Amino acid sequence: MNRVDSKTQIKRIILLANLVAVSVIFSYFDKMVSQAAFPFLPTAKIGLANIVILLGVYRFEFKETLVMTTLKVVLSGLLIGGLISFVISAVASFLSFIGMYVFHKILKERVSPISISVIGGFIHIVAQLLVVNTLYQVGDAILYYGAIMIFISLITSVLIGFVSFKLFVFFDKTT
Repeated sequence: MNRVDSKTQIKRIILLANLVAVSVIFSYFDKMVSQAAFPFLPTAKIGLANIVILLGVYRFEFKETLVMTTLKVVLSGLLIGGLISFVISAVASFLSFIGMYVFHKILKERVSPISISVIGGFIHIVAQLLVVNTLYQVGDAILYYGAIMIFISLITSVLIGFVSFKLFVFFDKTT
């Protein structure tokens, strides 16, 4: 590897590390804002950290975005939640990332970041509900709660996709 390639690779690693740090900060901020915005839904979150993951899906390789997602999940889990919330979040985050990545690759020319964000948000909520129902055997109550969560997720995912779309323009100018 020559010096130019090494420098480029170091810059890319630094950029990825900074994006992970931003996603963890977004996760922490998201928890505080979401508790104020949705006091009647204690598990609802806006999904601000998904801005960074969506950026990864569009601008980085699978392996790099998987590393970003993994670091976001682990660091946010250590700072914000307990073991059960970590498990729920990890499963939902990885399935959501994989879903967004696959749909982006398959439908690249036919969908926008808003669509991919909505797909990711939907998968995230469904995965969380499945994990919670598996752990706690909640039954039909999870369906009613899930319907509310999916509706809120639709709204927040559209907003996250829109913000991400606007940030892509800025990101392309600076990198």
